[in-house]
Amino acid sequence: MELHDNAFSPYAFKVRSVLYEKRVDFTKCELKQAADREALLRINPRGEVPVLVDGDAVICDSKVICAYLEDRFPEPALVPEDPALRARCRYLELKSDTDVDACLFVLAIIKVTRAEIASETPAALATAVELLSDHYGFLERELAGRDWFLGAFSLVDIALAPHVRAAAFLGHPPGPEHPALSAWLSRLKQRPSLRQATREMAEAFAASQAAKDSLFDPRRLHWRNDRIEAALRCGLGPWLLSELERGSAFLTPTGES
Repeated sequence: MELHDNAFSPYAFKVRSVLYEKRVDFTKCELKQAADREALLRINPRGEVPVLVDGDAVICDSKVICAYLEDRFPEPALVPEDPALRARCRYLELKSDTDVDACLFVLAIIKVTRAEIASETPAALATAVELLSDHYGFLERELAGRDWFLGAFSLVDIALAPHVRAAAFLGHPPGPEHPALSAWLSRLKQRPSLRQATREMAEAFAASQAAKDSLFDPRRLHWRNDRIEAALRCGLGPWLLSELERGSAFLTPTGES
């Protein structure tokens, strides 16, 4: 079993954590350089990581990969058996992969990748922080005082972990009005699988900052569906169009090779 990814991706974090939780042996095929994108496109025409190769099966998209791993390695279970809880798990994973990820993607661009936006479009940062606060309020209600989102540790906790940790890294952790979420964030540090995936993510981030031709090039960002919507909500539509025109941004490839 091979995992083709870059550990800096929150979706790679999710799949790696699931593999570590289930103690599955796998080979890491890390894509680190911009030149690796061609190899990635050959196994995933959307040009996104991670991709899992298991024999003749090539599985793309972290949600699909995690569902596959749950079927292939049912113990320990990370998705509940109860139909209602199972549906809640899928919904919250989707919420994490779309709305929460998109908010953090735009926030990171404003604060790190394109710091000039803060002065050129002052309202963008405030709007992104407001969106994040709305997500925090939702997650606080979903936790409802429990240790983990579904009662027992699950795929939901894994999926949300890199995003909420990224928000804290960017200077926007859950506040005093989110005590359950703050406690949950601290609790994540005790999970060996998440600690390992976090170390790997930090190492990949450091490597990307030092490299001139990293897979995730901050000078040319990949925009897709929910991230585009988040940018529009923050008033960055004209900026994004100019980025696309200059070739400083690109959309998900269309068609399959």
